[in-house]
Amino acid sequence: MPTLPLHGSLLGIYYKLGSMVLFCTMDAMVKGLGGTYGSFQLMLFRSVIAMLPIAFIIWRAGDIRIIRSSRPWLQVARVCAGICSTTGFFYVFPRMVLVDAYAISYASPFFMVALAVPLLGEQVGWRRWTAVAVGFVGVMLMLDPWAIGFHPISLILLGATFCYSLSTILVRLTSRYDQDACTLFWFAIASSAFALVGAVPNWVWPAPMDWLWLTLLGLLGGIAQVLVTRAWRLAPAAILAPFDYAGIVFAMAYGYFWFHEHASWTIWLGLPLVIASGLYILHRERIRARERAFSAP
Repeated sequence: MPTLPLHGSLLGIYYKLGSMVLFCTMDAMVKGLGGTYGSFQLMLFRSVIAMLPIAFIIWRAGDIRIIRSSRPWLQVARVCAGICSTTGFFYVFPRMVLVDAYAISYASPFFMVALAVPLLGEQVGWRRWTAVAVGFVGVMLMLDPWAIGFHPISLILLGATFCYSLSTILVRLTSRYDQDACTLFWFAIASSAFALVGAVPNWVWPAPMDWLWLTLLGLLGGIAQVLVTRAWRLAPAAILAPFDYAGIVFAMAYGYFWFHEHASWTIWLGLPLVIASGLYILHRERIRARERAFSAP
């Protein structure tokens, strides 16, 4: 029996899951450091240090021309959406219970699946819509929405979530015309300049140990951005959207062990649904990969 090739969508799922681990760790660090440093200062370290893995990609390519965009206005739209998303998340995380913040951010799969239809022309079948819905129901059960306290900044978080969804769709759209390094490079440059302007008025000089943590925050964010950008190039948005739900597991773990936040007992009701929604999509992609492998000449 021939060895089955790994389909692009499967590889995209693995990249997505890896990026979720790194992003959740970064978000927890933003929450932990947010009591000392302003949102813009944290965003500045995240953007500037993220240039290191991006520079490595450009160096490996051996051609600086890969950062040239054939659709500059599309890149501008992606950068603006990405900056709005990052600013909103970095403002909210230090001010809100981490698990509650993640609960609201899980509106993103609905935004992404809906935006993927007009912007990307993707066909979204009832199975994928069902998987997204099942995962979202699982998240709601885990978080016991009747017991969660409402915060006015939830509206800011919801807006940031929409911008994140739009940015993600635009990343996949730009991947049709530009290299990943181009998308990553211009976002890092623009967000660094934006964050610098906001950070200077309230700058707090980091303590010696905090330099390490701030540098690590930037590296995690940069590597995660590389992984997720590659994921959106390889797999359709409607396939990857349900895997955002995996982040809730890490958010609850960080909230409990790092910030002593206690999750509701209802997590045990919703967790199987969250895991099942992602595994179902993965199962469907494996079946499709196997069918393509055997039908190929």
